[in-house]
Amino acid sequence: MHQQFAVNKWNSAYAAVAQSPSYADTPQNQASNLPLSMDAVLSINNNSNAQNQMQRRHLGDNFSQNLKIRFNCFVTTVDSKFLIACGFWDNSFRVFSTETAKIVQIIFGHYGVVTCLSRSECNITSDCYIASGSADCTVLLWHWNARTQTIVGEGEVPTPRATLTGHEQPVSSVVISAELGLVVSGSYGGPVLVHTTFGDLLRSLDPPNSFISPENIAMSREGVIVVNYEKGNIAAFTINGKRLRHESHNDNLQCLLLSRDGEYLMTGGDKGIVEVWRTFNLALLYAFPACDSSVRSLALSHDQKFLLAGLALGSIVVFHIDFNRWHHEFQQRY
Repeated sequence: MHQQFAVNKWNSAYAAVAQSPSYADTPQNQASNLPLSMDAVLSINNNSNAQNQMQRRHLGDNFSQNLKIRFNCFVTTVDSKFLIACGFWDNSFRVFSTETAKIVQIIFGHYGVVTCLSRSECNITSDCYIASGSADCTVLLWHWNARTQTIVGEGEVPTPRATLTGHEQPVSSVVISAELGLVVSGSYGGPVLVHTTFGDLLRSLDPPNSFISPENIAMSREGVIVVNYEKGNIAAFTINGKRLRHESHNDNLQCLLLSRDGEYLMTGGDKGIVEVWRTFNLALLYAFPACDSSVRSLALSHDQKFLLAGLALGSIVVFHIDFNRWHHEFQQRY
């Protein structure tokens, strides 16, 4: 893995067209009518000289060899100006400028490799929580200060706001909601625990017997928690711990994502297929055309009209998505 990243910006001039581009369109015209503009650094030919290669944004070579780097090792700030990454051998996580890839801050606090990260919603000043899970079996909560553009503590040195305990194995996934005041975390071969943002343990979620190890977690603003266990097993719970539904998928899922209203769940896995489910009953609604490699990450645009899939090959696929097509009030449109 090259540990490089790119900044692909939304094209403000994009206008959706009903028909495919004509053969008379030039590549430049086609590019101007795509929703995402490719990072100029990526357009540098792989065979270019070493100086051009150095221009690529790089996260360094300090990642732990014992950790499989996944999508939840990275979060961005709400303005996308900073990338927060974990998985470093020195048990830190780091804040990078997305424009320059320079390290802005290095945060220490864990006694094991930091395995996963999550960002909460932002308040009116764009401050938020950052939750970090670790091989030391704990989750720490941190305060991102949008004014100083750093993680801050009580003094000069950044310190965690809360320490969440209860896991006996390395933490595999964590999600945090400042609005709900909840943190949900899972550990390898262990349970899914629900804590408050003050650090109090509320409950453990009870999965079916065959659902062993939680790998990915998502939580809606209404408090529905979806957990992807190993071997493609999915379960949905309320925040009170009631299991709503569970399903076993025939794909090894790598990532999951909820729509903003929490009504829809999107999943991607090793078969390269992105699928849409109804969250409450885990009914499969739609499958997008297969991608040419495993889907490793998913994201929705702010307007919820584009679904982005990050592939194992390093490419990004952008799908149009219209959640209204599955909403009962709008189905007469189709």
